[in-house]
Amino acid sequence: MGRMRTAAASIGVASVIIAGVLPATAYAADGNPTPQGEEGICGGGWKKNIYGYKAKHHGKGPIYKDGPGGTIVVTRVKAGSRDSTLSGTSSISVSYLIAEAKQEVDYGSTKTASWGSEHQYRRNISKGKYGNVQYGSWGHTARWERYYELPNCKKSQRSSGPAKVMNNHVGFKYWQTSQ
Repeated sequence: MGRMRTAAASIGVASVIIAGVLPATAYAADGNPTPQGEEGICGGGWKKNIYGYKAKHHGKGPIYKDGPGGTIVVTRVKAGSRDSTLSGTSSISVSYLIAEAKQEVDYGSTKTASWGSEHQYRRNISKGKYGNVQYGSWGHTARWERYYELPNCKKSQRSSGPAKVMNNHVGFKYWQTSQ
């Protein structure tokens, strides 16, 4: 009797193991089986990506400096603009860069940030320090990449480079230095 229990228990365990190995079948709403993608298999083909956004003031024109201590007052009387750019050899367009930035970081991202004349800025400078001011666009830096995705999800023929994204938000950036 002891031997029969052991044999029956072994058969039960074997059928559980075999059942666990069989793949599950998924069914669509119409009752037909649907194909399941294998894990780790990618679609392949040429892909592009913009990533690594960091907030950045993209200044244009002179840096005004005053101090040590006191007050810095700057009046900018010249209109200007700054363009979003992609550096390096890329088949990614600035339009694609802006569309991605609008979705991922800031809806105010634009191809060209422009500003009119007559902007004034006033700031107190800490004692013993120098105040520095520059006008520009409050945008982002990022990285672009273009690559061929292999069926095993690895990247091939990859090219990448830096990008600058301008924003409709423009103004002065202020910082202090010891010299």
